[in-house]
Amino acid sequence: MRALSSWLLLLAFAAACGDRSATPSSSAASSSAATTASSSATGGPAPATSASGSAPDATAVAEAPPKPDDPPRAIDMHVDTPWQVKYKDRPVSLPEGHATMAKLKTGQYGGIVYPIYIPDYLHDSHPTIRDAEEIFDTVESIISEHGDVLHAYTKGPTPPGKVTAYVSIEGAGCFADDISQIDRFIKRGVIFIGPVHWHDSALSTSATGKDKKKRGLTEQGKAFAERVYKNGGIVDVSHMSDRGFADLVPIAERYGAPIVATHSNSRAVADHPRNLTDEQLRIIAKTGGVAGLNFYEKFVREGGGATVDDLAKHALHMIEVAGVDHVGIGSDFDGGTPAKGLEDASKVPALAKALRKAGVSAEDVHKIFSENVKRVIRSREKQRAAASAGGSER
Repeated sequence: MRALSSWLLLLAFAAACGDRSATPSSSAASSSAATTASSSATGGPAPATSASGSAPDATAVAEAPPKPDDPPRAIDMHVDTPWQVKYKDRPVSLPEGHATMAKLKTGQYGGIVYPIYIPDYLHDSHPTIRDAEEIFDTVESIISEHGDVLHAYTKGPTPPGKVTAYVSIEGAGCFADDISQIDRFIKRGVIFIGPVHWHDSALSTSATGKDKKKRGLTEQGKAFAERVYKNGGIVDVSHMSDRGFADLVPIAERYGAPIVATHSNSRAVADHPRNLTDEQLRIIAKTGGVAGLNFYEKFVREGGGATVDDLAKHALHMIEVAGVDHVGIGSDFDGGTPAKGLEDASKVPALAKALRKAGVSAEDVHKIFSENVKRVIRSREKQRAAASAGGSER
């Protein structure tokens, strides 16, 4: 009898295993639902964790979209806090800081992108790879020291209630001497890479640079952009000259990859070279990218004195030109004076209210605040994983 019972149990177990291979078990489905709900609640994609804890090695878990009545949780594509910490010796907790941990929590942030930025004045020639490594260390220290609030994107799904922390590069001129160095920075977790900042670099002319011919991407810059896309990174055109932008387009198209402008507004609304033309906005949309609304008052309203309602005007125009799926948020906090009503991260919900007041649906506000940038980040994870493993999807 005991032998018969054991045989029957084995048959039952085998049948159960066969069923599991055919359709997902209820427990697996519950686990998946819990994972997606957790990821959606925190505002960040749920990347698989690599053995090294560096760049994710698999496509993110599918997520349930936020409900319309959920509070929007911004994924801010550009917050300059690391520069303040590294070069101005200002702690993250400084009360007048735009993006302290307390303000991120009050503002119900879901994600934040910290740029590796090296001021041009540090060197007579140009910044070095070592400089970039040092400020990358600063970024990782900020994330580690504030682990009660922040969670590194490279460490896997973000626990409920925490803010997903990502890394970008703003001004990649230091890579001109050896563009292969960008490979390991992307593998370490860098997502968005801007070839240039306020001044012309060895990779590209700047929107605000001295090169009157606006030559665009240099040959080295074009090779650099190719390398970024090949490794699963995304080129950021904020700060690039119009010619540089135009030079990038065929490269992005060749890789079927998005172009992003992490912190740039509409030039039709505020005529500043740092903002985007309507044609550039359409191109960003065509590549599947996103343009992040910049809160810096001089980019919001010519002459300054901007308000949150002025920024909403940029959003409405960008939605009309590019489509709501291609507009995001890139505050530029800790990098300049924000528009009135958006003085720091705690005030970001005011933008959601202004957008709703202007007629933007609750669903579309969620897209602008988080869902669009999530989509863009996820779109490159497979390529990042392949590059990290030594291969390529192309």
